[in-house]
This record gives sequence, C-alpha cells and structure tokens, in this order.
Amino acid sequence: MKNYTIYAVSITIRIVLGFMLVALIWEFDFSPFMVLIIAILNDGTIMTISKDRVKPSPIPDSWKLREIFATGVVLGTYMALITVLFFWLAHDTDFFPQKFGVRSLKGQPEELIAVLYLQVSIISQALIFVTRSRSWSFVERPGFLLLIAFLIAQLAATLIAAYAHWEFARIKGCGWGWCGVIWIYSIITYIPLDVLKFITRYILTGKAWNNMIENRTAFTTKKDYGRGEREAQWALAQRTLHGLKPPESMFEDKATFTELSEIAEQAKKRAEVASCHEFADTTEDDSVRKWIYLS
Repeated sequence: MKNYTIYAVSITIRIVLGFMLVALIWEFDFSPFMVLIIAILNDGTIMTISKDRVKPSPIPDSWKLREIFATGVVLGTYMALITVLFFWLAHDTDFFPQKFGVRSLKGQPEELIAVLYLQVSIISQALIFVTRSRSWSFVERPGFLLLIAFLIAQLAATLIAAYAHWEFARIKGCGWGWCGVIWIYSIITYIPLDVLKFITRYILTGKAWNNMIENRTAFTTKKDYGRGEREAQWALAQRTLHGLKPPESMFEDKATFTELSEIAEQAKKRAEVASCHEFADTTEDDSVRKWIYLS
C-alpha cells in the first residue's frame, strides 16, 4: 500500500503540474478526454499490483508519511519537468526532426496532443516499477500480471497516438516515427527515477547530514579518517537489518570507539619504545645508546 500511495502522489503532482506548466507557458489546451483515457489505462494497470511479486521489508515498517510525500513530490516534479522539456523540443525546436528524421509538428496542435498524450502515458505507468521496488527497478522482477497489463495498456496508448483521428478529442495520429521517438525519450528519462528515489530516501534517513555534520569525515584527526569505527557501525547495522541480535560487547556507542582508538595508539607507542630500548641494549655504540634513552 505504501508503494501505491507514493505512486498516487507522484502521478497527481505529475499530471497537475505538467499540464499546468504547458498551459501557462504556451497556452496549449490539452484534450480533457485524453486525460480521462490516461486515467483509465493507468487504473486498469495499477489494479494488478494486488497480485504483484514483491520483497517484504526485512524490518518492521510503518507508513512514514514524510517519506511518502517527499518521494512523491520529487518524482512527480521530475516527470512534470521532463514533459515540459519534451513539449518544448517538439513545439518550438527542430531537435527531433534533425536527430531522428521525423516531420516537424510546428503548427500541428492535434498531432502535438497525440505525442504529448503518449509521452505522459508511458512515463506515468512506468513509474509503478520504480515505486514498487526497494532496489533498482530493473533488478526486482515484477509480477507477470502487472507486466502484461503494462504492455497491453501501452500498446493501446501507442496505437491511439499513431492512428487516432478523433475530432471531438482534438487528436490526430502522429505516425509510428514519432511513437518510436517518444519511446526512446521515455526510456532515457526513466533511468534517473531510481537515482532520485535513492537520493530522497538517503536524505530523509539523516545519514547524509550525519556524515557532513557529526562525523566530519573530511576534517577528522582519527587514523584512516575513522575507518575502523565506520566499519564496526556498518557491521552492526547489517546485523540489525537481517534480524540478527547485536553482540553485547563494548562496541555500542561512539565514545567507546574513541577510547578504543586511543588505547590502540598508546599500545602501539609502547611497543615502539620497547623495541627501541631492546635495540639500545644490543648496540655497542655508546652515543647511539645514549641518544635512544634520552629520546
């Protein structure tokens, strides 16, 4: 349910913000009927997540409303900006005709509705693969039913964008050339969604701020920049993540790590002094022996 909620928040922001920016910047009136088609196909696909194949959380989980809304806002805003960028390239420039050899759509509002509809439909439905996974979306295989529903919905959306000529919806087919360009654009812009998801979760956990403020890794005077402490903390976190009981030892707080580091440094210095004294006892040079004992 949390994955679906993140998806719903993202799509809401994506649809509202994306079409609002297109309407405000270019005064472009997108067909309300095509928004309805997007909603129907999306809802039909999302219903199949009830039979999805997902990994359960390794630790007790909760709703985490801050994570839900923050992730939804970040992903939704990114997709809205990607749509605005696509519309600008198709409406005001010859980027796609020059790079892919398709015809220009300048002054063709009905075909612009078709290409904009397909771009919004593809990236919006593909978002479910990002929100449903804890890792990279292409690593965790989705359920067979969800995958089939996505392919059928996007096949229908592609056919509508390529062939539909509905005067009441003010849409005219853009052809297979533009459909291919839109699929390439959608695949390229899909990749950063996983990265944004990871960055948002990392920032919300507070680890990013701890590394910068509390640990002060770049300015520490600890040996190897406190590498030993970080490795011990990581090992303890991994045991907790996999449900193992943390060992009851002295490695429990940050102060203990500091004390252990100081004890280790003192022991190392004592060993060096003992080694020097042993060398002084074996050497025959009185000046060297005197220098060692004085130092």
